[in-house]
Amino acid sequence: MYEDWYTQQYHQYDDSFHAQWEIFGFRALSTSEVLGELRKLSVDDVFDWLGSCSSSRTLNSNQMQEAPPAELHLIFTRHKQHQTREIKPCYLAFDEEVFKKMLKIMHLSSAYPYMRVNAGASGNFAKYSTFDENCSVSHLSFVIRVPHSPRVDAKAVWSLAVSWDARTRSTTGLIESLSDEDQREMEGYLKGRAKQRQHPLFLPTMLLDLLIVFYVDHRRRFEHLLFLEESRVGITRGGKKTDAWNWDYERQRDATKRFQKLVTSLVYLERQLDFASSLADFILLCIVHCREENVFPLAQRTFFERISKELKESVLNDQNFATCQRHQVLCLQKRAQALVSVMYSVVAQNDSRMNVGIAKAAKLDSSSMATIAVLGIVFLPAMLVASMFSMSMFNFSTPGSSESPSSRRVRVSSDFWIFWAITVPLTLTVLVTWKVCMRRTQGSVRTDDSSLEEMIGCETGQTYPSPFYPETEDFFSMGSSSLSRGAEDKAEDGEERYAAVSDGMNAV
Repeated sequence: MYEDWYTQQYHQYDDSFHAQWEIFGFRALSTSEVLGELRKLSVDDVFDWLGSCSSSRTLNSNQMQEAPPAELHLIFTRHKQHQTREIKPCYLAFDEEVFKKMLKIMHLSSAYPYMRVNAGASGNFAKYSTFDENCSVSHLSFVIRVPHSPRVDAKAVWSLAVSWDARTRSTTGLIESLSDEDQREMEGYLKGRAKQRQHPLFLPTMLLDLLIVFYVDHRRRFEHLLFLEESRVGITRGGKKTDAWNWDYERQRDATKRFQKLVTSLVYLERQLDFASSLADFILLCIVHCREENVFPLAQRTFFERISKELKESVLNDQNFATCQRHQVLCLQKRAQALVSVMYSVVAQNDSRMNVGIAKAAKLDSSSMATIAVLGIVFLPAMLVASMFSMSMFNFSTPGSSESPSSRRVRVSSDFWIFWAITVPLTLTVLVTWKVCMRRTQGSVRTDDSSLEEMIGCETGQTYPSPFYPETEDFFSMGSSSLSRGAEDKAEDGEERYAAVSDGMNAV
């Protein structure tokens, strides 16, 4: 977009808390290894400090018109609570009018505030060239917005705006959200590369170097945390001190949250490394642009070409490092996803074990129902037969008037034997049939239980006499200690299965 459009976007920014920011000024001659002192400034002192920088450059230019000394002028800003609070990018460190004026004096791009606010978590970078009446580059401006916070212990997001004057070879820049440690790192970098400070791409290259160092530190930290989590779960090589299958619900829930957080952190780190690699490509293209546009003064072109080659080599090394680190991060992501999958599998297996316990408890409780069923089976045939022959099998005769009451008797039918002849075989047939059916059912249940116990035995590491390695698990990933377990571990597994069955019975 054009400059006026960026100027009209200041309604997106908020300067109501600019008094809570800290401002520092830093200046040094690009040809000297001695750095100036980092000076703390107020908002009123900023323009005086910038004015003194401008007059210093003018004075030196009048004295040495052919080759004025190159200078480096940087302003650092940060919120007073940058170490503990995450600052939203829409808040400015200066009043709106002050910020506009400062960008104009320092020849910084007017697109910087817009990119600073809207770049988001993926970051961004851009180059802006200013041409004179001869179509030659007079100023080169760079804007870089870093994704996320480079440091683990600080949440502030870095942003950088740099302008390089082709005539004086001087550099002015605004760097935001640096901590005290970051400023010391930057001062050490400036001292170590004094001859390269005149190059327009020195500060972007410095930023890339520092980001690579921070990202490598992130990767090492996450890799260490991942190893610790794998050790807690018990899926690393060597002896396993803990086992996720023995954790309670609260510990499994906390572990799942940690694993998901680790996966998210690795995804963010991958995006940061992608940004570093893209920034390296951007710097390399800018180096080629400087060569094609003849940006450097003719008298010092050889000197700047040598520095360009040094910076190019440094950027290529950083890019290769970022690419390799990204591959390592992708590997860590897969390991972290495996942890999440293992935890879900543990929860599912525990639920399955609980269901098995409930089923066994239900089977034990069904004995009373079986007793009732047997009683019904025993009495039902007799009742059926009795109902069939109840009308004519017995004859309860009543004595007549001429007979005495003592002569009353019960006469049994001569066909009473038919009742027993049918009832007894029928009852025995029903009982035998029921027994055969029950044996078949119990046999299938015992087969299922033995298969389940065999699966649990393989799951807990119990070994069975066999010359072959188990096919259900990779031998090399198990470790030699997991191929054989002592009686104590087996007893613990037996207790766990008994506890699962008891829990199931209680649940029923």
